Amino acid sequence: MVAMSNLQRILHRGELVAVVICGQAIIPTRIPEADLLHIQAKCLYALELADEGRADDYTDADAETYARVALGHR
Repeated sequence: MVAMSNLQRILHRGELVAVVICGQAIIPTRIPEADLLHIQAKCLYALELADEGRADDYTDADAETYARVALGHR
């Protein structure tokens, strides 16, 4: 059984679009291509925090900022 703290929900525009669990990002194929890189960047942020043992520090606002900076958006 996986503890809930090991599962990170990834939201995009208020909608659940992916989950990060056990060192993997699970992103459904129904994601529009225009949003995919942004969602992948948010997943990467969650994975990096989990790898550092800081999974509980994840916030959607911080993930949004991380994705925008990573993709060169302001």
